[in-house]
Amino acid sequence: MYIAIGVLVFSLGFMLLRWKTPKRRGHALRLLSSVTTILGLYALLYVVNWWIFFPSLVREKIAEENAFRAERLIKTSVVQEGDTAPDFSVTTTDGELFSLAAARGEVVLINFYSNWCGPCRLELPHIQQIWDERKNNPGFRLLVIGREETEEKVKQFCEEYDFTFPVAPDPEREIYSQFAHELIPRTLVVSPEGKIVFSSVGFYQDDLEKLKLVLDQQLATLSGEKSKPAVE
Repeated sequence: MYIAIGVLVFSLGFMLLRWKTPKRRGHALRLLSSVTTILGLYALLYVVNWWIFFPSLVREKIAEENAFRAERLIKTSVVQEGDTAPDFSVTTTDGELFSLAAARGEVVLINFYSNWCGPCRLELPHIQQIWDERKNNPGFRLLVIGREETEEKVKQFCEEYDFTFPVAPDPEREIYSQFAHELIPRTLVVSPEGKIVFSSVGFYQDDLEKLKLVLDQQLATLSGEKSKPAVE
């Protein structure tokens, strides 16, 4: 490119000096050729940057971010995907007793949040949507748990944001500490067999899409098993 620029300057200078001579045509052609070369090189650099270099850089950053998220999830979790979910019982703000052991045979979504947590507030409307879309499925259970929140504060929070999903307080982190050491929001899916088949921490759109996919796969499998004829 620097050579083309040099030729451009050289040709422009000599073309001006020899404007009234027969050689001006040759300098003009070299000038035009240099301009075309420079524009072509700039176009090539643009293509290389935007279609090769930048996408590669973006993919690298995404891979680094995903690796960081996966490592953070493992380090802050007490139980991992594939483990048996620890049993617990708690009374919801509606006065109903929820027992994970009693929910065997059903697909259970558990979400931990706190009232002050910004990412939790972004995620919970999506949890509400999941509840609205699947609450009539007899094989689906959902429980949102307020970590370090009292029953009164949980009720006030849900009333303020019009959340209607089942929710329970966990003021002393008794339930939360069975699943994780730290960090919220935290979401888990427990299979009908009691295994953790999905686990995430933080609020990310790709995790949300994966959550919905796992839920629907588990519910479809459960529905298929229930519809099988009994073996005599």
